[in-house]
Amino acid sequence: MDKIKIVDLKLPARHGVYQFEKKKDEIFELDVELSINLEKPGRSDKLIDTVDYSDVVNFISSIFITNDYNLIESAGENICQELLKKYPIEQVLLRIRKPHAPIREKFKTVEVELIRK
Repeated sequence: MDKIKIVDLKLPARHGVYQFEKKKDEIFELDVELSINLEKPGRSDKLIDTVDYSDVVNFISSIFITNDYNLIESAGENICQELLKKYPIEQVLLRIRKPHAPIREKFKTVEVELIRK
């Protein structure tokens, strides 16, 4: 299956279970893979025949930034379901990273990955 990928989208938000996480924006990192047949736009060379990834980025941003979630799992589920409703895609794979998660030990990032059809 063909894919449209958006890699390392950085969005500010206040997601987390602790009150101090909701007081200031932190940067989250998102990867999105949209499974879609790209044969028609590949032949026509017309934006109308595909999914406009600029629109997808704006759509994801509005969902992610507007709502304050306790869990990135919940943010991810909402984004996946809304993408499947709005766009003619067969599957979405979404990764959300929280490199600033409140964990004392050293780590690079924490990440959730959701796959929805």
